[in-house]
Amino acid sequence: MPVDAIATNDFKANPFGFLANNLLLGPILPALQHNKSEHLALEDESPNGRTATVGGHPAGLYRVVKAGASAAYFRAYIADYEEGSTTFTTLGTNMNALFCFTVNMNGCTFGMGSQAMANGTLVVSHGNAKNAGPHKNIPSILGDDGPLTGAMQISKQYQRAKDGHVTGRVFAPEHYRADAQNSTTFPYRSQNERWRLFCMVYTLPGFGRYVSPGVQLAPTRAIA
Repeated sequence: MPVDAIATNDFKANPFGFLANNLLLGPILPALQHNKSEHLALEDESPNGRTATVGGHPAGLYRVVKAGASAAYFRAYIADYEEGSTTFTTLGTNMNALFCFTVNMNGCTFGMGSQAMANGTLVVSHGNAKNAGPHKNIPSILGDDGPLTGAMQISKQYQRAKDGHVTGRVFAPEHYRADAQNSTTFPYRSQNERWRLFCMVYTLPGFGRYVSPGVQLAPTRAIA
């Protein structure tokens, strides 16, 4: 599908105003590079027969994609994802990149590290412990423990965040998986401000139907 230039420019000009009336889906990975800011854009998902409701009202449905040759784009970081692993991404000091996006979450844990680093960077993690495979981007110290489920999976995701020196807070399944909810999860910072973590949780009550209460600050817990 082609980039929707109008939606992309509307999102860039007023992101949270846009999200009040539209549901945003994360990128499909691996199509982008982690540890760097990208030129991204929005793609309209409605031609695929999908519909969205945000806050009880009909809404648009868009996905974050690579902008390619489109003149309409915004800059954002990508937090990488790999099944069975925990990936770590450094968000740098490019003040034109105000967002970080990752693949939609349906059981993973997202970690936000301390922001006390001298150069203003932040390390984030996306943990998937379906199989306890090796870390990506840092050496594995846990090895392969085989399939994990439920509380064991969540515990492994916490542990991997700690092993990667993500010492801040995590947004975990306990915060968004009630009623089989999924989450579009994204750190955001306004100009000269600290990164904050937001989410758009949503359910899929029928094929191609997406229902969300709207964007909100993501509830988190400290990494013990």
